[in-house]
Amino acid sequence: MYKKNYEKGQILLIVVITMIVALTVGLSVASRTVTELRLSKQNEESQRAFNAAEAGIDRVLQQGGTIPISETLGNNSDFIVSSEEYSGVQILLNNGEQVDQDVGADVWLSNYPDFSGRLASGNLTIYWGDNDQVNCNAPGPVKPALEVVILQGIIATPSVTKYLYDTCGGRTSGTLDVSDSGSYTPITGMPGEIFRNKIDVPISISNGIIMKIIPLYNSTTVAIIASPDSLGNPQPLPSQGSVIESTGTSGETVRRITYYQSYPQLPIEVFPYNIISQ
Repeated sequence: MYKKNYEKGQILLIVVITMIVALTVGLSVASRTVTELRLSKQNEESQRAFNAAEAGIDRVLQQGGTIPISETLGNNSDFIVSSEEYSGVQILLNNGEQVDQDVGADVWLSNYPDFSGRLASGNLTIYWGDNDQVNCNAPGPVKPALEVVILQGIIATPSVTKYLYDTCGGRTSGTLDVSDSGSYTPITGMPGEIFRNKIDVPISISNGIIMKIIPLYNSTTVAIIASPDSLGNPQPLPSQGSVIESTGTSGETVRRITYYQSYPQLPIEVFPYNIISQ
């Protein structure tokens, strides 16, 4: 009888263990299912929020309108668009995107589009060259040179001043202006930006209209810093365009897209024809 009762205890123990294992597996499967459903919902909301943010950018670029703009879409999402002028005493051309080789970018020294409120006087220092652009020749990212063309003075008959900078000696034809090569982090308001080159003497501006900066040999990031005047007060550069931020929301998910909208580039015919000196 004792042996029979012992066997009954074993069966009960096996049943309990089996139930525990089955319950554990069931809870694990249920938990994974809930997690997958939650992730699927989050991914769906994230995609809807991103699409809503894109719709906000498209709304501004295609239809215009007064900013800020907000709109509720039909798929349980909405967006709000805001913008601010891109100006200041220190700026990154193209809002930090590379300036295209041989194409360049305009730097407004006066107000777009009527050339009013011109930069009466000031000194500008230019930094360029991404951190990996250290080679004067291939292979590897080639160190760019810069051509700078400035229109200033009377709008009807402006004077033209040209500068040519290249820290790779003997590579660029023409008389080079002095520039330095090294590692520079000049922009206190934009941490993490490192440049390989800078001009040695700040460029003096008098009644400035517009400036064009053209990278040679390679596209590159370019920064401009307004130096303090004789009274110690740097003159900020006029607006170079707008930084547009669109925030899309769906459920508890928020996605943001930032878009830099520069003013239209002036036709190259406005500048001298012989600006490329490679």
